[in-house]
Amino acid sequence: MDGIDHYKRAEEIAQRIADGRVSDYDKQALATIAQVHATLALTAAQAHATAFRKQLARANGIDLDAKTKAAPKYVNLLDDEDM
Repeated sequence: MDGIDHYKRAEEIAQRIADGRVSDYDKQALATIAQVHATLALTAAQAHATAFRKQLARANGIDLDAKTKAAPKYVNLLDDEDM
């Protein structure tokens, strides 16, 4: 299944619950399964967006892996001069 399939399955299950086509006993289990499918759909979308971002950067001549982030600046809040 890809992300779109997971999304569709989550919608189908949620609609089935909303229509009342399941017993009260099954509602909780099906709601959990729908949530899992929705989470997998979001994860797939994020992975796809990340891959797209990297492809777009590469197409524009930008090497995302070569960029380095500046080291964070640490501030000493217990400096002796302030006491």
